[in-house]
Amino acid sequence: MLTTIQRRIARDIIVMFCTSLFVITFLVMCIGVLGEAMNQGLGFTGLFRLIPYALPNALSLAVPGTALFSVCCVYGRMSSDNEFTAMQAVGISIMPAVWPAIILTSLLSIATVTLINVAFTWGFHGIQKVVFSSVENIAYGVLRQEHRFQRDQFSLQVLDVDGKNLIEPSITITRTGASPISINARSAVLRYDDLTESIEFSITNGRADVGEQASFTFPDTFTQRIPLNSAADYNLLTANPSHMPMRDLPSASMQQKDAIAKLEHEIAVSVGFNLLVSRPEETFGPTALARNKALNSNRDRLHRLGTEMHRRWASGFTCLAMSMLGIPLAIRMKASDSMTTFGVVFLPTILIYYPIFALTLDLAKDGHLASEGVWIANLLFISASIVLIRKLAYKAA
Repeated sequence: MLTTIQRRIARDIIVMFCTSLFVITFLVMCIGVLGEAMNQGLGFTGLFRLIPYALPNALSLAVPGTALFSVCCVYGRMSSDNEFTAMQAVGISIMPAVWPAIILTSLLSIATVTLINVAFTWGFHGIQKVVFSSVENIAYGVLRQEHRFQRDQFSLQVLDVDGKNLIEPSITITRTGASPISINARSAVLRYDDLTESIEFSITNGRADVGEQASFTFPDTFTQRIPLNSAADYNLLTANPSHMPMRDLPSASMQQKDAIAKLEHEIAVSVGFNLLVSRPEETFGPTALARNKALNSNRDRLHRLGTEMHRRWASGFTCLAMSMLGIPLAIRMKASDSMTTFGVVFLPTILIYYPIFALTLDLAKDGHLASEGVWIANLLFISASIVLIRKLAYKAA
């Protein structure tokens, strides 16, 4: 059962959090969405379509800082008004006053984990779809002004643009592991196919060259598709771990381990056979090197899969770690100026927390640190906060 002071603290934190979250999320959204729209060349329509997909990521970034700000405001004001001193003067411990913030920020941390999961999956793919679907308008707008347009997969030059008709286009298509394709034509029309997420060129009266291997001319209309989404269909063995739902990560890790075991078995059999038939040079041949490269790639992906789950949980619980450290520091400062308190408390986060978190994350992804190591920064902050809170509990605030 909450006491009167606990209910008041919880209410003040919630009110301050909700008010601040709206403002901070709005600022993060403006910076993030406007930046993405400018980088991709999106218009106002594309910008507004980005908003729902960018919102989960903006909230996941805003919640930890907002929670810390709310805690600093409430506990800093109470400390400056000597409320904690009065509590201890009549023999009341400050520990009950700390629990509302810990409980609320723990719940917010779980909510942040959910937001991160949504942002990395649904939000990421949604933003991609918006950018892909806008590429036709972007391309025509750039071609009318600069007569040149380039994406990762292709580059396009034109003499002029007449409505939707591209005059004397020169198209170069790059392909991974294959010769590039060059197409020169009298005219062409570009359109985006939403079903296949690809650019479709309807090219009339032109010539195509496939590297130096082949070439052909076509007097009629020839259709060339260029996929914008280079990722294959969703597969647990090939999907990018950073954009997989958390529910799929354990299954993907199991399949990855099976794939590694299969590759190791194939390598062992191949080496044994080559030694048996007195062909040791084949052990270092192209096929063997390709197998070893595939094995290393699979092991790297297994490390990333194992790290990804802990990364999202640890990122979410940044909210709890930062807020717990903010409680004793705000009480110690006894400053009524909430912005000063927040700035001083947020400084260790910038200088200590994020560098440690980034370092442990990179080490875990590379396999040099156990995947649980990404929690080190959180544990350091929570441990430091426990020590500081215990000192305050036995010392007048």
